[in-house]
Amino acid sequence: MGFCFSCQRCLHCCSGEPGFVFLSKDDIRRACVFLDIPQDEFIGIYCRLVDYGTYSMVSLKERYDYSCIFLNSDGCSIYPARPLQCRTYPFWRGLADDEQAVKREMENCPGLGKGTFFSDEQIMEMIKENDFNEPLCIMKKN
Repeated sequence: MGFCFSCQRCLHCCSGEPGFVFLSKDDIRRACVFLDIPQDEFIGIYCRLVDYGTYSMVSLKERYDYSCIFLNSDGCSIYPARPLQCRTYPFWRGLADDEQAVKREMENCPGLGKGTFFSDEQIMEMIKENDFNEPLCIMKKN
């Protein structure tokens, strides 16, 4: 199938509706280095724990309007260190591997259908990269 994509910096994927940006240990490490703060401080200020029963997953906080905590008028304030989930949009399982889903997403994302063509093989490589990016899970204490 393949499709073209070029980010138009519309910021729709960073705002507008609720969602989760689950963070891996590497995502957190990169952000902490970029912001020059310790991990505990980063998690305390910028993250929320999403309850999954016996454990919680770490996700970025959202503002009252559902925009990302790092979104400002110039775009992403941690762009060079943004999470893999953000770096690989729209090449996500369930979106990029489903032609109908891509067509639906085109209604929201002006970058889909423009710019560089990505082959099925390139898309699958990015999907696999995301698949191996395990979110940080915190086990709950009994």
